[in-house]
Amino acid sequence: MTPLKLTASLLGLVLLGLAAATAITNPDQTAYEEFAAQKLGEYLQEDTCSKAGIALQAPCNSLVKSNQSQIQNLVSANTQRQNFLFLSIYKTDLVPGELLPDFLGDSLPSYHFETAGVLSNFHVYKVEKQ
Repeated sequence: MTPLKLTASLLGLVLLGLAAATAITNPDQTAYEEFAAQKLGEYLQEDTCSKAGIALQAPCNSLVKSNQSQIQNLVSANTQRQNFLFLSIYKTDLVPGELLPDFLGDSLPSYHFETAGVLSNFHVYKVEKQ
């Protein structure tokens, strides 16, 4: 076998191995929902609860922590997954106003998130406040 053929064969095997590893480690929908619920919970605690005032901060944090499964359900119901075998794209639209009475919901913004899932990790690459 000539050095050129050997190099081409090795390169082909390496690329095949990388493709297989990427496909195997493409995170699934449940993993994304857990990731997104955790990130959303952290955001609510750090941003929303911290602005609620001293008297409401602890109850707000407790409410967020105790409702992680509901937050995950909300993410699940509002996410579309595009599976490209080697990576997945998740598009989530959160409209909190739909969950509240009109007089409260009209004042809350909606958000659009786009996240890439690859190699068992998630990378949020787009966040739009609407």
